Amino acid sequence: MGYMIGVDGGATGTVAILTETDGTVLQTAKAKASNYIAVGKDDAKAALHAVIHEVVEKAGKSLQDCTVAVFGLAGLNSDHDAEVYRSLIEPIGLGGELYIENDIVIAWAAATNCDPGVVVIAGTGSSAFGVNAEGQRVKTLGWDYILADQGSGYWIGLEGVRTAIKSWDGRIPPTPLLEAMVRHYKLEKAEEMLTYAHSPAFDKTNIASFAKEVSRCANEENDIAAQTILSRAGDELGQAVVAVIQRLGIAGDTFTVGMVGGAFRSGEYLTKPFEEKILATAPNANIQFARYPSVIGAVIYAHYKHGTLNNQLLQTLENSAGDLLRWKS
Repeated sequence: MGYMIGVDGGATGTVAILTETDGTVLQTAKAKASNYIAVGKDDAKAALHAVIHEVVEKAGKSLQDCTVAVFGLAGLNSDHDAEVYRSLIEPIGLGGELYIENDIVIAWAAATNCDPGVVVIAGTGSSAFGVNAEGQRVKTLGWDYILADQGSGYWIGLEGVRTAIKSWDGRIPPTPLLEAMVRHYKLEKAEEMLTYAHSPAFDKTNIASFAKEVSRCANEENDIAAQTILSRAGDELGQAVVAVIQRLGIAGDTFTVGMVGGAFRSGEYLTKPFEEKILATAPNANIQFARYPSVIGAVIYAHYKHGTLNNQLLQTLENSAGDLLRWKS
């Protein structure tokens, strides 16, 4: 009997879900990171093979009986990347249809049920992606932290550190971000931040972790500097969505804008300017958190590509997903 597999793979981990063709969730599995740019081809291949073999074996299925498999993978940004991932995945030996997409595509599926609309991710990094009724795709941001990632946890965290340093210099009024920086990075004094910033520990993820302190200072300490950072983040993310909307030509339509990622949990200092920016261009946009985690979006996308996506299937998928629904950002 056939089945569907959805995979969400990134730089921190990989998760797979296996469902019956009617949407009933049978098993899940987790493995290490599978972004080949971050961990290398060998480790990415090992993670992808491990997660598929585990979920198939746990479900008591055979590889050859797979109906559709969808892999949503971070690090897939070009035709070359797609070829690399295909060379890693095809040797697994899954039967049926195989679709390999950037991970934002399955996030879009999770947010819109594959209807025309937009998804915006603001986690450690940031990107926006949308599809119109004609199937045209548009993506903005997603250029990684060196070139872009505005509005992301990384961007918010770095702006928080920079603002703390400005406060230390006396270039701006005092802000609790300075004390928060010293405490968060376990420094004896603020001057040690320069040395710490040049250490291997001060990487993208570590910088993004300071975004929580920016949010705390904005919401709990009513700090104007932190509130301004969040407001700028919301404006940047809104601009990214507006660019997608305008390029797709859907400004006058009714559609969903799905939010994914921890930055959107920062509160109204971020979400208010984000929503205002979008609604000024697309007044009928329905802005909400994505209904499902991306791995469920991979299964939804599998049915979309297979021509079997309908409301009954979505209901069955949701009813049987259980704890999977808690994986949402």
